[in-house]
Amino acid sequence: MIRLRIFKAGVVVILAVLLRASLGSAQNTAAFAPVLGPAPKAPGNIGSSSGGSPRKLDVTGGLSVNSNSREQTREFYNAIYPASEGVPMNSSAVIADCDPGTNSAAYLDATLLRINWFRAMGGVPASITFSASENPEDQSAALIVSANNQLAHSGIPDTWSCFNTGGTNAAANSDLGLAVTGPDAITGYIWDYGSDNWNAGHRRWILYPQTQMMADGDVPSQGTNSSANAVWVIDSNYGGPRPNTAAPYVSWPPPGYAPYQVVFPQWSFALSNADLATATITMQSNGVPLNIKIQPFAPDYGENTVVWYPTNLDWTSYQTTFPFNGSDTVYDITINNVQTASGYQNFSYSVTVFDPALAGADYVPTIIKGTNRPSVNGNNTYSCTPSTNPAITGYQWVTAQPTNGNLADNALSGLANFTIYPAPLYSVITNPPVGSGSCFHLTHTNPAPQWLQFKETFFPATNTLLSFQSLLGYATTNEVARVQISTNGGSAWLNLYTQTGTGGSGNSSFSAHSLSLSNYAGRVTSVRFNYDYPGGIYYSQVTPNVGWCLEHILVTNVSQLVSLATNSTGSTNFNFVPTQTGNWVVETRGILFNQFGIDWSPSIEVTAITNIAPASIMLGAMGVAANQAQIPFALTGGPISSFQLLQASQISGPWQTNSSAVLTTLVAGSSYQFTAAVGGATMFYRVLGR
Repeated sequence: MIRLRIFKAGVVVILAVLLRASLGSAQNTAAFAPVLGPAPKAPGNIGSSSGGSPRKLDVTGGLSVNSNSREQTREFYNAIYPASEGVPMNSSAVIADCDPGTNSAAYLDATLLRINWFRAMGGVPASITFSASENPEDQSAALIVSANNQLAHSGIPDTWSCFNTGGTNAAANSDLGLAVTGPDAITGYIWDYGSDNWNAGHRRWILYPQTQMMADGDVPSQGTNSSANAVWVIDSNYGGPRPNTAAPYVSWPPPGYAPYQVVFPQWSFALSNADLATATITMQSNGVPLNIKIQPFAPDYGENTVVWYPTNLDWTSYQTTFPFNGSDTVYDITINNVQTASGYQNFSYSVTVFDPALAGADYVPTIIKGTNRPSVNGNNTYSCTPSTNPAITGYQWVTAQPTNGNLADNALSGLANFTIYPAPLYSVITNPPVGSGSCFHLTHTNPAPQWLQFKETFFPATNTLLSFQSLLGYATTNEVARVQISTNGGSAWLNLYTQTGTGGSGNSSFSAHSLSLSNYAGRVTSVRFNYDYPGGIYYSQVTPNVGWCLEHILVTNVSQLVSLATNSTGSTNFNFVPTQTGNWVVETRGILFNQFGIDWSPSIEVTAITNIAPASIMLGAMGVAANQAQIPFALTGGPISSFQLLQASQISGPWQTNSSAVLTTLVAGSSYQFTAAVGGATMFYRVLGR
């Protein structure tokens, strides 16, 4: 996520130098500072926003979530929010030729998904579509913004580079941003900070209930020109009938549970046609009152809204985030003296800020049932407990075979064991800053996290260890070295190890680390090294003493999963047909809205066997000798590994296990005999095989 620096409205925006560093071999460099212009005022030149073929979200009825459920909100975040990250823009725009170009359909879909995710969380209709006729106009608006490195909604002179009327019309109706694009821009508009965004106008347009159609344009940075975004937010439904919403009001963060990643310093409460100029607000954190400041009332952006922030937070700084200590934190909000058509009204609600990577008390694991000895090439039925989430539309099943997964990597085999993202602009394998050999080198040539992820899908045991040596050199306090693990296919990552940059030269030698994966035993897991960058200043140099170096990576006592196969079903049942004998792992997870997988279930381990005839036990002629009953029996089919002698004084039972009976093998694998003390004048016997 790219954080946004906001500048004064109406002032020509000059891109600021993001890095000032000259320590050691780290040289001065510059990067574009993300900038938001002021939000467009209502009503503006609305335009058609209804022509052309819309780009639809592939979810019937749109997205929705019950934010009063921690687990459903957690699943909604983990499954859907990351799905819109890391999608390539693949733009054909050429700023020097004033050619706005086009972007990949996947990138537009990702941006649209992020819009609808926020709207669903906000409790407003989340079935926005993109206008095929206005996407090109917003693309032209983004081109104008990028070509001039400036932002303006109206009054754009025809002397501006790449001026065109379609782009200027779109700019008047769009949220605009510099050095931010696509899904990150949408998050930025919801964040909506900076001294000129006290009214949270961008947020209010994204969450305006009546809106049904938007458009999007994005241009990547080229040379001295920043990247830019334009999202058309005012359509022909502005001022129309208000649709049903989850609550009579629209607030951010919304009532119920809110992932801490999308809770920002400024909070807002919107109520259609209400006068909130004299509203009073109280805010408590786990019952403790907070000092807050209410922003001036501004009714010209979406629904009428009151905005406030805790006074200990500098909401104008792009480096300010809302505090979160890792534990669920409840905020109680009371808003009084709201003037409505029905008179003055009061409102109250609670927001629980939480970490969606951590399951809560309402988490119920999905349990798989089925035979632990499936037949090779046979139909073996498995089922799972159904999810209580009403948005689950089906289930995805994975089967795989565990095999030895131990590995040692000294950075001598290239990226044979790893995948790196994003594609680096430098050599990842290099000489270490100290010592000899080779190391993996992660640095921020781009202001984005750099991931080095194991290609292996691990299946840890209780004694699995991940060992490595690392050196974090020149790194700012905004750059963080992390080792992370995921048990849900990469939707959410938990930190196993964290080291924050010092702002200076950092370590002078490699340090050894050993991390236990015992807490993830029996879970299908992914592991990565993440040189994280959440925003702020950073070092972009590629010399080995800048950034994070890794060597002597070792994973022991672990299985890797091979022969992975994924199957989707519309129900909780799954037919497993193993192709060969041996050990297998079976997992499942629910699918939200036909597209997005939630957390994987705890796996079960099964052993596939050759399909053989069913076992049969036949009793022979019984006898008595020395007051001992002799019960011979023969076994056909199988296999059966253990036997029990049951006895009863009458044929109808009750039957009891004779634990003192002695089992003798007559012919291995085929005939046996139980010997037991005679317990009465009449006794009936059965032999039970397992």
